[in-house]
Amino acid sequence: MDWRSLSSDSTGSFNTGLGAGALALNTTEDSNTAVGTAALLLNTGGISNTAVGRTAMLNNSTGNENTAVGVGALSGCTTGGFNTAIGGIAGAAITTGNSIRSLATSPGSS
Repeated sequence: MDWRSLSSDSTGSFNTGLGAGALALNTTEDSNTAVGTAALLLNTGGISNTAVGRTAMLNNSTGNENTAVGVGALSGCTTGGFNTAIGGIAGAAITTGNSIRSLATSPGSS
């Protein structure tokens, strides 16, 4: 655990937060994994999410069962569910969509 990682968690179970601010606002949500600075930082209601990379799923609030791997992957997703994004900023423009797959094919693309 790092600075403020899982710092607000009160009754959430099976959560893992590694990196400064990872899952910092998670309180009662379960089964989330965040690895990287600010990964899943704003998660307040989402369950079963996986975010790997700095700011991956940064803005998620209540989205469930998303997977984001890469710096900034799914960083704009707030309430969308069942999304998968692989690569730097992949799916960063997705906010509320469901069941979307995004693969970054070159640096800076999504």
